[in-house]
Amino acid sequence: MICNEVSSQDQVIQHSGRGHSELGPSSSERWLKCTPSAVLSAQFQDKPSVYAEEGTFLHELCELKLHRYLGDMTKDVIERQYAEHRDNDFYSDEAEEVTDVYVNHCIEVIEAIRLSCPDPYIAVEHRLDFSEYVPDGFGTGDFIAIADGVIEVIDFKGGRGVRVNADHNSQLMLYGLGALLEFDPLYDIKTVRMTIVQPRLQNISSFEMNADELIRWADEYLHPRALLAQKGEGEFCAGEHCRWCKARHTCRARSEYFMQLAKRDFKQPDLLTDEEIADMLPIAEALNNWVQDLLAFATQQAVEGKQWAGYKLVAGRTVRKYTSEAEVIKACTDAGYTDIYKTTLLGVGDLEKRMGRKAFRDVLGKLVYKPEGTPTLVPMSDPRQAISTAASDFAE
Repeated sequence: MICNEVSSQDQVIQHSGRGHSELGPSSSERWLKCTPSAVLSAQFQDKPSVYAEEGTFLHELCELKLHRYLGDMTKDVIERQYAEHRDNDFYSDEAEEVTDVYVNHCIEVIEAIRLSCPDPYIAVEHRLDFSEYVPDGFGTGDFIAIADGVIEVIDFKGGRGVRVNADHNSQLMLYGLGALLEFDPLYDIKTVRMTIVQPRLQNISSFEMNADELIRWADEYLHPRALLAQKGEGEFCAGEHCRWCKARHTCRARSEYFMQLAKRDFKQPDLLTDEEIADMLPIAEALNNWVQDLLAFATQQAVEGKQWAGYKLVAGRTVRKYTSEAEVIKACTDAGYTDIYKTTLLGVGDLEKRMGRKAFRDVLGKLVYKPEGTPTLVPMSDPRQAISTAASDFAE
């Protein structure tokens, strides 16, 4: 087998052109389960968010670090772009740490592959085409490596809100499919290994498929549903995948789904059996999320001038503030009031940023603790360790 390590064709790290198609990998969980949503959501404009901007920045930092490790960009270019990223508002010690976790994992994979193939094929931010199965389908893979019949696909997730699992993850499977279609003729791929690295949730999740199994999924499931999605056909299907749909606020199918849930025979909690309560918990959480989505959408529409029958827009409650602290100090001093200050210690996070993570750990490591959080009921799939419910434990 001919192994070949490749470098970036473009020496500038810039994710503004990092694209996905309308039926792209990142939204595939939604349009595969709810095929009409692809055409429906296309009517709505993408709204930029600070989370998306931070995600783009973190991806750029990851890419820059990998190119530095691979040595496929000149030192001058690396230093110049690193300086530009350090000036970014999203840059912090945490950004360095988060991206280091991902990059270090990629490096471990590269070094492991090199044991069997001295010069593996490695690509960073590689365009992957799967239009053979999805009309105009393509995406950008964060990292791929190929050697000895195996494709490694690694995807970086910078979020801290929702834990993402690699097991049968359609986004990763589409990346893997694109890589398989491109490289199988050259490398006789047997296995596609897909990994998600989500540092902020201490989540590294992997899943692998036989190459034939992945092609069978593409033939039997992906292709027919992609054709339906392209035409806006098929059945609407509401569920967790609605979370990021641009049409979720006004989607009738989603509204009817939750209204049907709300019509269930709700009894007083003390009259429900344990089994009924366990069944209702995920429903109650889903209903609450939908209600919050609906309220946020209606409020934003009202801010933009929409009039909702029976409702009005009012100013929220606020706290009083000084117009000028300097003038307040002078006025108090002139009036004879001197006891107007209080001294407080910087919070743990702020002090850690000021001192730097290592210095903070060396100087204050023994003086910082993390108290137990308020008991919170979550699904069993949540990765956090269960706590004891013994009364003596809580009393202590």
